[in-house]
Amino acid sequence: MKTLGERLRKLREEKGLTQIDLAKKLSLANSTISQYEANKRTPDPPTLQRLADFFGVSIDYLLGRTNTPVIHNKKPDDEATRLFARLSGLTPEGREKVLRELEWIEELERKRFLERKKKQNQEKN
Repeated sequence: MKTLGERLRKLREEKGLTQIDLAKKLSLANSTISQYEANKRTPDPPTLQRLADFFGVSIDYLLGRTNTPVIHNKKPDDEATRLFARLSGLTPEGREKVLRELEWIEELERKRFLERKKKQNQEKN
């Protein structure tokens, strides 16, 4: 039976990622990924979930409880869940860029809303 480290390495290589790439995407130290793959360290439950989500496999597959990766083909139930899943795969810098863009979009929508209200009020008068 393959170990968590072996499965992690295989999944990472299948995506064409280096340990450094994966570490950046999950906001972890590359030494942490190296230790996971060498079976010198085990991810805590939240990190294990992030790894499973990132690779689209079950935690049971990562832990060796099953040999079937169980790729998650189902779509998340709502938009917020989909957005969160996509954000969790970004580096901290990437998440910060997304948040700045989101703030810009929110401000733009507020301005448009106020302009519409103003126009509606002018049409009433």
